[in-house]
Amino acid sequence: MSISLVLKQQVRQWANRLCEYCHSPEKISTARFTIDHIYPRSLGGSDGLGNLALACGRCNQRRYNFIVGRDRETLAMLPLFHPRQQNWVDHFIWSPSSRRRVSGRTRRW
Repeated sequence: MSISLVLKQQVRQWANRLCEYCHSPEKISTARFTIDHIYPRSLGGSDGLGNLALACGRCNQRRYNFIVGRDRETLAMLPLFHPRQQNWVDHFIWSPSSRRRVSGRTRRW
């Protein structure tokens, strides 16, 4: 099923035209951001607004269809960030370096 243009616009407005995973602004990107399925369609995710997020190409490619990741210390499988259920600033921060990158708020490995 194809996502309608109206629904794509709603996702862009909801996200304030920022990638919902790294918070990069779409307006400075060389490519238009994509509409990502938070819970992938390949795993049964829907095309509903609550399951769609605006994603830059890099974040969309890195997420692929993953919904969990392995904690390097405990080796436990943990859910990845969910932009509809979690607050971005509770999990990430822009690095103060001149290279502008997103860092996790949890301990570095």
